[in-house]
Amino acid sequence: MILPAEGETHLWWAFPDRIHDPELLERQFATLSAEERERQRRFVSERDRKRYLVSHALVRHALSQYASVPPREWQFELNPYGRPSIREPAAWRSLQFNLSHTEGRAVVAVAWEMDIGVDVESTAPERDLAEIAERYFSPIEIAQLRKKPEAFFDFWTLKEAYIKARGMGLSIPLDSFSFLLEDAEEPRILFHEGCPDRPDRWRFALRRGDGYRVAVAAAVGTKPLRIIERETVPLEESPAARDT
Repeated sequence: MILPAEGETHLWWAFPDRIHDPELLERQFATLSAEERERQRRFVSERDRKRYLVSHALVRHALSQYASVPPREWQFELNPYGRPSIREPAAWRSLQFNLSHTEGRAVVAVAWEMDIGVDVESTAPERDLAEIAERYFSPIEIAQLRKKPEAFFDFWTLKEAYIKARGMGLSIPLDSFSFLLEDAEEPRILFHEGCPDRPDRWRFALRRGDGYRVAVAAAVGTKPLRIIERETVPLEESPAARDT
């Protein structure tokens, strides 16, 4: 596998609910670190344990497509906000990745020497979306939602992808920046007090699937953002690519 080019993000998709082979699941479990295994065991439901297992095996499987490193040999470290990055092998620390998962699917974004974030969400409403918007969205976004209520998950995934790309999580107030959705193909970002950043650093992409939404944030500057998507079963098959 060729490393992601400048301005390119690779999305690796896996579907935990489709994996039933106990031997395959055991191979995936064997790739996890001792800490990951312990965290996986803590989940109460079998479905949540499988989702954690497959999504974290997916990270290791995806990274090993770019380097001659067995999946179990990747070692990670967390920044002060809890975002993981590669610790060892040190030669591959420029390989950036970000993981997200929701009901039935997991996705890992991979790029080279570029800050990236990805978020995927099920669009089946389980809570009062209007109340969530009033609590977390900016006035600019709320005004757009009043005209287009179905855009809630566009805003939510974009905001999550951005704070994940920054590696600072919810230490960045969600209402300290706004997305503009006039161009559905290329959302724009505005920054307010409390979120020092430059809009020209970032490009964003949205994908609207059946029952889910995914957003990508990438610090590509003014360059076009190119996304290549691959579906895979970690440790089982060679993935097929879709260039978007």
